[in-house]
Formats: sequence, structure tokens, C-alpha cells
Amino acid sequence: MQPATHRSASKLSELTPGTTLVLGWRAFTAEALEELGQNVTYVMAPCDVDTALRQGFGGDIVVVPDPTNVEHVLAGLERHDVDLKSFTAVGTNLEHALVAAAVVGDMSRARSLSPHSAVLLRDKVAQKHTVRRAGLPVADCFTVDTLLNLPVSDSAYPLVVKPLAGAGTTNTFVLASAQEAVLLQASRPGKEGYGPWAVEEFVDGAELQIDGVIRDGRLLALTVSRYLQNLLIAIKTGGLVGTVLLEPSAHADLYAQARDLVSRALAALGHTNGVFHLEAFRQSDRLVFSECAGRTSGGVVREKLQEKYGFDLVTEWARALLGLPSAIPVTPPSELCYGSVNLLAEPGEIVSVPDAQRVLALPGVVRASVEVGPGDVAGEPSVSSNTKAGRIVVAAQTEDAVEQLLKSAAAWFTSQTIVKKQTIPTTSFPTSHRKS
Repeated sequence: MQPATHRSASKLSELTPGTTLVLGWRAFTAEALEELGQNVTYVMAPCDVDTALRQGFGGDIVVVPDPTNVEHVLAGLERHDVDLKSFTAVGTNLEHALVAAAVVGDMSRARSLSPHSAVLLRDKVAQKHTVRRAGLPVADCFTVDTLLNLPVSDSAYPLVVKPLAGAGTTNTFVLASAQEAVLLQASRPGKEGYGPWAVEEFVDGAELQIDGVIRDGRLLALTVSRYLQNLLIAIKTGGLVGTVLLEPSAHADLYAQARDLVSRALAALGHTNGVFHLEAFRQSDRLVFSECAGRTSGGVVREKLQEKYGFDLVTEWARALLGLPSAIPVTPPSELCYGSVNLLAEPGEIVSVPDAQRVLALPGVVRASVEVGPGDVAGEPSVSSNTKAGRIVVAAQTEDAVEQLLKSAAAWFTSQTIVKKQTIPTTSFPTSHRKS
């Protein structure tokens, strides 16, 4: 078998007008752009090259150590004599590459997100300050350079401590008291405690996930989902990471609140074209802004919205990047209710696991993926919301029925997955918090 190859990056300077530069490999973004007739150049890490080729990518590839690093991207393009002005659009659908893509796009004078908006969509403290200045309710927040600078008085707690520009709840902690802050400091001594860290007040209320499409500052699509359990609580207590898509007709007031919050927040952040993923807390008479990303949501939100409404968030991301009209259909949505959940395995080495066909045979399941196999090691789910063994989308006649199907399918999957348990290192920091 011959080794996999790709088109020589040394010839990238010969690209014709109408080409798109994308930072960070994701197969579905390549597919969406190629379906729109684009010649796509990807800047990717070495570990992604074989995957991209195996998944059928036939465009040009520039390999750099880290495609989220502006210096690495610019140096990689320069090594291959790439004229930045040969690209008509520069973008990414990766959270951590957002700022790098905006900077490169600005330098190339291509269609792209502005660097200022990209920073606001990434840095959680700058984002919250901007949203607060727009008059929207949002948690009080500040930064500390090191965990040793956390408040010493119990009256300041509870607090949430997390990276300024993190993702997936990794390294996110809910502290109920000054004593828990001391325990966190002890678990991350010296340089491990360096930040800066974002520190924000703990906000009560049911957590919502709001996704959609915005073009020229106008909301073309907006969907609201409620978490089965607030995300941080679910992660830290072994709960389920899942959502139920709410019906607009049954939640008219909530959708009106969501449209107001999202439209004002995105205007403040300067995100007027593309897709968005925003989270908020629902209180008795209002929605409190949590955070917002300028990309498609993780999990299976894309698939869930395809089932319900017939549009594709990734396609909408690609069309917005290229300046093409939206392709959201005008056909009525499905009459069914939908939800999704991460499937979990007990931490340890996988001995056997149900395949996707078995999961699809469960009541109500319309989409399923199983992402582990025998020999793989299932991680500790309390580390991140991205820790999972698989994912499903279910459909039912009511939202309550959807929730029950999600819970029963998740429980069945875990019970049917055989794991050779082993000791997996975890933080010694306790995971206490208040209930929302």
C-alpha cells in the first residue's frame, strides 16, 4: 500500500480567485464548502493530515504545529509562498482558532470575522463586560492572575472559576466557600495555578442553550433547548449532558425573551453574520446571559435541528462565510419534539460496547453514534462535557416523552457497556456547588 499523499503546498500560490482558507480540520466544514464550489485550503496540525485524506479531502493542505496560533499559520503560509490576498474568505468552525482566523482574514482583506469580534466571542470576561454595557443582565465577573488571588471571605462565594477562553467545561470549578478555594489552590500548586482565570458569580436558574443563524444583523433562525440538568452540575455529579429542544408554540414568552437577549448581545459583540451558540439562565422574569460562541454548537445540535427544522448549521456557517444567501427552508418543521444526550461508559478500558445499530433500535432514537470500541479507554466524565462514548438524537410526541427516552436510552447504553475498571487519575478537588 502506498503512503497517503496530498497536493503539494508549494504550489498554493497558483490558487485562482474564489478560494477559501480554513484553520483547523473538520470534515463537515470541508464538505460544506466544497459543495458550494469552493477550492478549499486547510491549515492543519500534522496529526490531522491522515484523517483528512482518509475522509476524502482533496484540497490543498498547509501543515503547521498549531493551526490556532497566528504565528504558526502565517509562517506556514509564508514557507509555501502563499499570497494571502489570493483568498476571498478566511474562517474556522473551531472555537480555539477563531481569533487566528480573524487576524489572518483581516490581513488578507478577505471576507472574515473581525479580530475585535473574534476576541469578544472568545474571552469570557471581555465578553461579559461588553454585554453588560449593552444593558443586558449578566453575571458579575473579574479576573485573577493566579488561584492564590481568589477571595478569602466566604461572603464572596459561591463563585465559578474557569479559563478566560476555555471550552467544554474543562478546568471549570464551582466553589461554594473560601475553604474550597484553598483546596483548589492546593490541587494546583505553583505554575499550575497561573491564569489569568475568569471568576464569576454563580447564577441561579435553569440553563438554556440557544442556537441559530444571523445575517446582516437579523436573526434568521433561533432555537432554544433546555438542559436536562445544568451543565456544570451534570458534569461534576455524574449526571447526563443532554438537552430537549423546546417548541416555540408552547414557549412563546421564552422565545420572545431569547430573541431580545440574542439580538442585543450579538449586536454588542459585533457578530452580525454567521451562526451562534449562546447559553443563558432562565429566572422568573428574565434571561441572564452566560456566554456566547460564534460557531456551531458541539454535541449533536446540528443533527437535532436538521431533524426538526430541515436546515444545517454548518451549511449556514459556510454560506455566511462566503457571503451567499441563507438556505434555510420555508417548509413547516416536524411536528415531533426532539432531544439529544451524550452516552457514557464507566471509566476504564472498554471490553464490549453496543454498536450504533443496536442504539438506533431503541425506542425513539433517530440518530446515533458510538465513538469508542473494545480496547479504548473511557475517560472520567467529570473532567469535561466533551467526555462521552457516543451520542443520540431522539424524537417523541411531547417534550416530557423526549426527556424520558433520553434518560432510558442513556441508562441502557451504560448498563450494556462492559468496562475493565482501572484507576484513572482525577483531581482531588471536591465538586460541591449549589443546586439551580
